[in-house]
Amino acid sequence: FCGENAADYVSGISQPAIDAGQVEKEKARVYAPLGKTEGLTPFQVEYKTRRIVNDYLQPPKVTRKMEIGLQRFDEIREDLQHMGAADPHELMRAMEAHTIRDCAELAARASLYRTESRWGLYHLRVDHPEKNDADWFCHTNVTSDADGNAVFRKRAVEPYVVELNEEEKSAYQRLRVATPAAA
Repeated sequence: FCGENAADYVSGISQPAIDAGQVEKEKARVYAPLGKTEGLTPFQVEYKTRRIVNDYLQPPKVTRKMEIGLQRFDEIREDLQHMGAADPHELMRAMEAHTIRDCAELAARASLYRTESRWGLYHLRVDHPEKNDADWFCHTNVTSDADGNAVFRKRAVEPYVVELNEEEKSAYQRLRVATPAAA
């Protein structure tokens, strides 16, 4: 059933023209690490990126720390240009390092965009400790535009299939630690 419907759908749409120049540019970007015998390895770049995520983006989230993390991701973007790969496996890891860095940056930008706390410790903003359903009871979608800039969109939360009563709606929120450990 699904396959037949998919086949019907694609038979009715036209395929866009392939831009050969764009393909060549992307191939050059992907294969560039193979031509570099010196520089950072994909493992070093990935490790550095993951350390920045752990050091600057983990909850509780602090605006200034996330901003510093974004500065570090910009530095890693420069490092990517100097990354080398000795073989196809390292080339694959080099492309993963690009993606890991890009995803980490978008996650940081999305966290800065959502100026509230929600989901317990997972998205606890020190400078925005309260949940704000009036502005943020929504999904936040983040994508990159053609220039690599983050683009945000709020998307409505679809109604629950099974209606929840008020106690069920606030059950997760009641599990949060209400008093800081220092108090």
